Amino acid sequence: MSKFKVLITDHIAEEGLAILTSDPNIDVDVRAGIKNVDLKPIIGEYDAIITRSGTTVTADLIENPGKLKIIGRAGVGLDNVDIEAASRKGIIVMNAPTGNTLAATELTMAMILSAARKVPMANQSLKSGEWDRKKFMGIQLYSKVLGIVGLGRIGSNVAVRAKSFGMKVIAFDPYIKKSKADSLGVKLYDNLEQLLKEVDVITFHTPLTNETHNMITAKEISLMKNGVLIINCARGGIVNENDLYEAVKSGKVFAAGIDVFEEEPPINNKLLTLDNIFVTPHIGANTHEGQKGVAVIIAENVLNALYGKSYMNAVNIPFMKSQLSEDLQRYFELIEKMGKLAAQIIKGRVEEFHVKLVGKNFEEDVCERTFDTPFSYQPFTIAAIKGLLEVTQGETVSYISASYIAKDRNINVLESKFSTYDKFNDLIVLKIKTDKEERLIGGTVFNDGIGRVLFIDKFYLDVIPNGTFLYFNNHDRPGVIGKVGTILGNMGINIAGFELSRQEAGQAIAFVSVDNPITKDVLDEILRIDGMKDAKVIEL
Repeated sequence: MSKFKVLITDHIAEEGLAILTSDPNIDVDVRAGIKNVDLKPIIGEYDAIITRSGTTVTADLIENPGKLKIIGRAGVGLDNVDIEAASRKGIIVMNAPTGNTLAATELTMAMILSAARKVPMANQSLKSGEWDRKKFMGIQLYSKVLGIVGLGRIGSNVAVRAKSFGMKVIAFDPYIKKSKADSLGVKLYDNLEQLLKEVDVITFHTPLTNETHNMITAKEISLMKNGVLIINCARGGIVNENDLYEAVKSGKVFAAGIDVFEEEPPINNKLLTLDNIFVTPHIGANTHEGQKGVAVIIAENVLNALYGKSYMNAVNIPFMKSQLSEDLQRYFELIEKMGKLAAQIIKGRVEEFHVKLVGKNFEEDVCERTFDTPFSYQPFTIAAIKGLLEVTQGETVSYISASYIAKDRNINVLESKFSTYDKFNDLIVLKIKTDKEERLIGGTVFNDGIGRVLFIDKFYLDVIPNGTFLYFNNHDRPGVIGKVGTILGNMGINIAGFELSRQEAGQAIAFVSVDNPITKDVLDEILRIDGMKDAKVIEL
C-alpha cells in the first residue's frame, strides 16, 4: 500500500509523535509554527494534519484540500477549525476531549487552595523580603460546602477530590441523572439559586453556551454567603467579569481563582488588578501528562481513521450525511433542529429519548449498523441526539460524540419505524421523557423542500424551525396575545411571523418569530401577563 502523509503543525508530546513515526506506512512531517500562507499551497499533499492552537484552519486554507482527509486537534477546543468548511469538503475533524481531564481537575483544586489560603500572595510577599503572617489569614476547607456547576467528567473528578478534604459537595446540573450524583455522594439540586445560597466555594465545569453565558452576575452573587470563593477554570464568560471584580473589591467574595477569560489574552482586564483574584493564563490542560494524553489520543485516532478502523472523538460526520439523498438530508437537518427545540422546552432531566420514523422514506436503513460504535443508531437519531445535547453542552457535542454523551448521562435512546402515525404518512417524531414530564414533537419536509414542525404534544402548528422565537403557553383568553405584541413593539422588537395553536380545554401555545434579541427583562414582563403560564426564548 502507498504511504499516508501526516503533517504536524504544532509541538505535540513525544509519545504521540512516536505512535505515528513508528508506523511504517506513515510519513510524518513536523513543521511546527508554519504560517497559513506557506501551508495553503502544500496542504493537499497530506492525508492528515495535526495541530493544537497555533494553526487556524480556515475555509480558505482548505479551499483545495487535495488528499486531505483528517484534521486532528491535540486538545479539546476547536475554535481554530472551521468545522462547517471541513465538513463540506468531506474532511473528518477530531479532537481529544478526555486526555486532559485530570489536568483540569487538579488545576481546579489548586485554584481552590490558592484562593482559600492566599498562597500566591504569601509567596510573593516573602520573596520580596516581607514577613507578615497576619496578612495571609485564610479559610479552612474542612466542613465547607462546595458547589459544582456541571457534574460531567471534570466536575465529577473535582467532587471526589473535594470530599477527601472533608468538604460537603453539592451540585447543579439539570442534564445529569440523580443516580450519577448519588454514586458520587453528591447532593444534586434542581435549582441553581438554591445551590448558590448554600455554597462556601463554587466552581464551574460547563461549556460556554447561550444558557451558561453570564450565568453568574451581580444578582446571583448577591444570593451567595459573604466570603464565598468563586473558581472558574472552565470557559471565560460564564462568570461576568465586571460583576466579579466589584464583588471581590467590596469583600462580598473573599477570593476568586480564574484560569479563563472572555478575551484572551486579557489585556487591561480589571480582574488582574486585585490581589484577591488569582489568575493563570488558561493552563488547565498544561501538564506533561495531560499533553501526553491528548497527543496519544489524537495520534491513535488519526491512525485508525486513515486505516478505515473504528475511531472516536470526531466532531463531524460528513461521510454519514453524504450517504443520504437530498430529500433525506433535509429530514436530517430538520430532526436536529427538533432536538434543539426539545432541549429548550422540556422540564427536568431526560431519561428516555425516542426517535420515531414514519413512512416509506425510512423503510430501509441508510447506513450499516455496527453495534460497537456510535453508528448503532441511524443518522436521523444521531442528529436528534446532537441537537438535544448541544444546547447545553456546546462544542463538546458532535455527531460522533453525541451517543456517547447520551450513554454517559444514562439517557435511554430508542428508535422505531412506522408506516403511518396518527393522520400522517411521512413524519419524524421525538418523544422525550424526563423525570418531570413527557413531550412529543413532530415534523416533516413538504414538497417545497422546507422542514416544518407540525405539532407539539396535542397542539398542531406550522413552524419553520429557523431563527429566534418567543415561545409561550397561556390560558386562552382575550387580550393575552395583544399584550405580548404591545410589549415587543414597545421594546422595538419586530415580529416576523406568528403561529398560534389552541385546544378546547382553553390552553394555547404560540411561536413568535422575531428579528431582534429578546432580553431577560422583556421575557420577565411577558411572564407577568395575566394568563401567561410559561414563556421562553428559543434559538434554532
